[in-house]
Amino acid sequence: MHCKINRAMRVPFKICTVVEGNSLPIFLRNLKNAQEGSAKVELRVDSIHGFEEDDIDTIRKNVSISSVFTCRHVKEGGLFSGDAKEQKAINKKAFHTSFSYVDITVGNSLVKELDEKERKKLLLSYHDFEATPNYIKLSVMLDRMRKEEPAIIKITTMVTSPKDVFTLADVLKERKDKEKLIVIGMGEMGKLTRIMFPAMGSYMTYASMEGSKIAPGLMTRKQMESIYTTITKS
Repeated sequence: MHCKINRAMRVPFKICTVVEGNSLPIFLRNLKNAQEGSAKVELRVDSIHGFEEDDIDTIRKNVSISSVFTCRHVKEGGLFSGDAKEQKAINKKAFHTSFSYVDITVGNSLVKELDEKERKKLLLSYHDFEATPNYIKLSVMLDRMRKEEPAIIKITTMVTSPKDVFTLADVLKERKDKEKLIVIGMGEMGKLTRIMFPAMGSYMTYASMEGSKIAPGLMTRKQMESIYTTITKS
């Protein structure tokens, strides 16, 4: 355990390990393992079958590091298949716990209901699971998201060509001073963005645990740490 923590600390960029599990006991076991070598974790509670508002307290008590709480509906590209009102209640409660951030998809009605204190925990995210829109469309989306005054903005699109990588890089260049902006490309061709964009100013990158397939192109933490170690030694 000690060696894992030391290795993670040498990685020059913020890696957020995605935690998932189709049941609460499995999720908690994965969470324990993820926290042994991670600086941050994303809590994909939408992966838990039958997840309910009351389960939030159980997860909160088991989180010991910086965290992003995510309960994304299937209509938003996530895994939560319950009622939209139930999802809203879950996310609303998450804002009033010790989680560092709560990921809410742009356009979700909850965003407009958040007060100033809650917005300090808001990670506002945009996803396109099919393609990468052109630069103008993404730039407009970025400005729209800024108006909500979130703590972090996340833009994630599917990369299908080298041109898409350059488009996302141009979007990342729009980052304002001290702005916490995450830009990520999904898919096999998007892997480069997960490695290189943090060095260009993207606030953090995501990694999976072994065996996870929650996002296309998502590499494991071990793979990313190995790549970063090679880069820093070269």
